[in-house]
Amino acid sequence: MGNPSVDLIDQSIWERGVPYEVFEHLRRSDPVYWHEEPDGPGFWALTLHEDVRNVSKDPTRFSSYAAGVSRLDVTDAVALAAYRSIVIAQDPPEHRLTRGIVSTIFTPRATSALEGPIRSLARSALDQALEKSEIDFVADYASLVPMHTISEMMGVPDDKRARLLELSGGLIDDQDPEVVASPEFRSNAQIEVFMTAQQLAARERETPGDNLTQILLTAEMEGRKLTEAEFNTFFMFLIIAGNETTRTAMSGGLATLLDHPDQLARLRKDPSLIPSAVEEMLRFWPPIHHFRRTAMCEVEMRGKTIREGDKVVMWYPSANRDESEFEDPNRFDIGRNPNHHLSFGYGEHFCLGASLARLELRVMFEELLTSTAEIVPLAPARRLRSNLINGIKEMRVELRPA
Repeated sequence: MGNPSVDLIDQSIWERGVPYEVFEHLRRSDPVYWHEEPDGPGFWALTLHEDVRNVSKDPTRFSSYAAGVSRLDVTDAVALAAYRSIVIAQDPPEHRLTRGIVSTIFTPRATSALEGPIRSLARSALDQALEKSEIDFVADYASLVPMHTISEMMGVPDDKRARLLELSGGLIDDQDPEVVASPEFRSNAQIEVFMTAQQLAARERETPGDNLTQILLTAEMEGRKLTEAEFNTFFMFLIIAGNETTRTAMSGGLATLLDHPDQLARLRKDPSLIPSAVEEMLRFWPPIHHFRRTAMCEVEMRGKTIREGDKVVMWYPSANRDESEFEDPNRFDIGRNPNHHLSFGYGEHFCLGASLARLELRVMFEELLTSTAEIVPLAPARRLRSNLINGIKEMRVELRPA
């Protein structure tokens, strides 16, 4: 049933770049494709925008909770239980209850109040970057603002933020041996994050503050507060989600602009296009390659029978280049409208922090383009070895001041 030329598992392929030609082939010839896997029973690869959207909004038939949202199966019962306490691995009604704990903090109205602090962070990072002859854009700009923003929201002390940034990379970028040298690193990173969460919890209980950590500690779900394990896991999720994807989108967005100098020049000439440019960068460079669901019943889809218990994997880079949804989908157009990309997901699990990410990306690009007259790439960007995170490990550039 499989096609030997289609391999979406080999991380080395993704380290070279997203296999868009494979996705185009699948969309045209086999959009609901059975993909063999050496480390599991196989999965259905969904590559069309419509199918990804429909599965995303149907948690009754396609569950996040049954086996989590990772392609890899979690076989340990304790690990699976911990995984299911994360909001992205839950189904209604539990998902809505958990999401409701912090959802009001991430509304467009609530996050708009953060624009001033985010802009100050961006300016400070750029001031330091401009003093150097060359920088690693990822480490010296793209990673700093998101981590400091979510840390500020969580009440994380300044002296712990750099370490949490390093640990979060070890927890989510663990397919790359350059980031995570051994399995022990990941487990130790989780322990250290949990210890940090408990230290913050103790401080908040003694001296309550106005932050997300305090909200998690006092929140109730169906009349009960979060357990220690649930609190730790929620804290870890917010720290990772609050910095990893925005850092990836920022780095990938600049890489895309540098690959399309006509669009970069257009953006410099008309900064009012930055909001739509952000959406097009997200379409062109989705931070997450895929998420998984588990079929809860037999489903017919485009002539294929998806059996109960089958893994169904949604591929966002493919959905975002679907010819049936986007006109000239391989063209990067910062003024594209409409732009119904799926980089923030869809339905029940639409990204909780989408408004914050959009705000951060808009402000960071506004400040970057205002502060620089030219951005010169000094070496090819080094991509993350991962078919989950669409990340850049290093991008050496020279920022020439305006």
